[in-house]
Amino acid sequence: MSAERALQSVQISTIAHATDDLDKIQAALSFILPESLKGREIFTRKYMQGHHGNPIVTFEAKLTKHQEVDQFIDHFTKQLPKNEKLLIKRDLGVHSDDEGNLYIRLDKQQAFRGEVKLGDEDPIRVRLKFGRLSGEATELMKTFLESE
Repeated sequence: MSAERALQSVQISTIAHATDDLDKIQAALSFILPESLKGREIFTRKYMQGHHGNPIVTFEAKLTKHQEVDQFIDHFTKQLPKNEKLLIKRDLGVHSDDEGNLYIRLDKQQAFRGEVKLGDEDPIRVRLKFGRLSGEATELMKTFLESE
């Protein structure tokens, strides 16, 4: 990473429905975290009511401290398989916006099983915010997706 901090923040979120086991959701979220962040209460929970009155819980964490962002990214890039990175890179326009955000949706069930895979149905959402002062965001995203 450059001295100008190419990656500014990471936001991780997911939704638990009434039929979901909250401990399993927490385990899936914990799996994608580096050891340094596990066991800490980084996720906030919001308890809400769905359209038909069913309970919904949202989990959200935002990492903005440089050390936490770097630790997460180092861990995450090792977990995300190369073929998944290539899929994101190929469809970068679908996974990014003009504000320098890269959106990655992970399969929550696979994360619970100890594997990182892309997935759109009931996902864990990871948003990576790239700083535009560090260069063009699209190029920074491509460099990130090419990392091992």
